[in-house]
Amino acid sequence: MFQPFKDFHLVGVLTLAVIFQPAGQLIFVPTGMFDAQAQETREKKEKPRGRRSQVLSKRAFAIVEDAQNRLAEKDYIGALSLLQQIRDGVKFSAYEKAVALQTEGFVHADQGNYAKTIQAFEKAANSGDLPPRAVSDLIYNLAQLNLAEGRGARALDYITRWFATVEGEPTADAYGLKAQIHLVMGDLAAAEQTVRKALSKVEEPRQNWTRLLLSVLLQQERYGEARPILEDAALRWPSVKAFWQQLTAVYYEVKQEELAFVTQQIMHRQNMLKTSKELSSMGQLYLYHDIPIKAARVLQTGLDDGSIEKTEKNYELLAQAYMHAREWDKAIKPLTAAAEKSDRGRFYEQLGQSYLQDEKWRDAEQAFVKALEKGGLRDTANTWLLLGITRTRAEKWDAAIAAFRKAGDDDETAKDAFRWIRSIERQLAAQKRG
Repeated sequence: MFQPFKDFHLVGVLTLAVIFQPAGQLIFVPTGMFDAQAQETREKKEKPRGRRSQVLSKRAFAIVEDAQNRLAEKDYIGALSLLQQIRDGVKFSAYEKAVALQTEGFVHADQGNYAKTIQAFEKAANSGDLPPRAVSDLIYNLAQLNLAEGRGARALDYITRWFATVEGEPTADAYGLKAQIHLVMGDLAAAEQTVRKALSKVEEPRQNWTRLLLSVLLQQERYGEARPILEDAALRWPSVKAFWQQLTAVYYEVKQEELAFVTQQIMHRQNMLKTSKELSSMGQLYLYHDIPIKAARVLQTGLDDGSIEKTEKNYELLAQAYMHAREWDKAIKPLTAAAEKSDRGRFYEQLGQSYLQDEKWRDAEQAFVKALEKGGLRDTANTWLLLGITRTRAEKWDAAIAAFRKAGDDDETAKDAFRWIRSIERQLAAQKRG
């Protein structure tokens, strides 16, 4: 009896590359520092009368704008060179130097150098020369960057700082980011609470937050709670293989084997099973559920087109599928291939039995002889017995008796073996009398 294929291991923390945005796709909160007129207008509205607003001078604005254009054109050296003029210049204000430093951070980020981005943003945020809104945006960006760089503790410090200072109710994205950081830090309770908050603030659930919540539930083996979420996710995002895999695993965990089989069939029909292991396991699963013809179809197609590796095990599985379907002739080829690849004789023994079913005595005899030559058989005496029977059918009397005598050396087969010998002797005696 085949065991159901259960190679969909429940993964507690889903791959971070799946849960989080890839480092190259970090979405930074814009600081709005580069439009001098907009900045001035906003600060005039926000700041009390009499407080001097911080704006870029015309010269500083022109340099920053030029640096931004260079950045858009991927001229990183040119952009950094321009910004360095502000940082080194004696006629630029502390505010303008902080803006230049902040802009340098965006240049480094576009290059994928997040270590330097973090350094630039931290210096700008801690300079004391930027308005609170800009500092708040930088702190949020620093939480993202440190998370992407695997510095969970620092990311948690920054997002906690951001939540403590942000005005109004934080956005769903902010809660989502905080939940990711809690998950990385191993605080599952906080991660669950925060991601549920994020999900509650959007009309339609987001895929990455759904993955995050499932990660928490599966780590805690809360399969009953994970099941409806996975069922909804699989229907909502039917092309996402991970949801079907996790749903299959959960069904196995809650003893819903038939539903697990259904989800695996869905994956197969949607061409989600690509690897040799996945496809051969699907064939094994069909065989386990007593659908050998489908098992044979999956395995034969895969072996023919190369998507399933031509291994001893896979040829054996195909042969078994054909034999279960009682298509003995079709079992011959994969059994022969398995026998040739194996260092043991058991496949030649199976091949001999298949030939025996088709009354192909000569082929059966050759297969049984090769099985005995290779050895490693579970029941050598029984193979000798089968060889003797085959030779008897082919009327090779002396060779048959020799095989039966070998089988008679074992107590389990001795009785049958000597019965066959006596039968042959009576038949030979009758021939002589006739």
